[in-house]
Amino acid sequence: MRPVRGPGGADSGDGRPEGTGEAGATPESVVLTIANEFAQVRVSCLRTRNGARLLIESLKSSTSIALCPLELEALTWQEAGTFSTLLGQPFSPLDAEDRP
Repeated sequence: MRPVRGPGGADSGDGRPEGTGEAGATPESVVLTIANEFAQVRVSCLRTRNGARLLIESLKSSTSIALCPLELEALTWQEAGTFSTLLGQPFSPLDAEDRP
């Protein structure tokens, strides 16, 4: 399960933005918001002691994920059908064997 971040990017009280899972993480000042009729996301760079991450936050569901460069590159290896499958059942596992 991916971390859930409070509305407005609340601080968790230990010096890191809530939900990032990275101690000492600091968001960059450049923030991009992308929206259409189906989704609204905010994207920013998150600097951690383990390197930069791309922080993607869903403004509708208040969920977020911080992806490292390798995880981002892995997105480019996918075919369009992978995303169609993911969007067809967004809160279910992709593998049939993982389904209840």
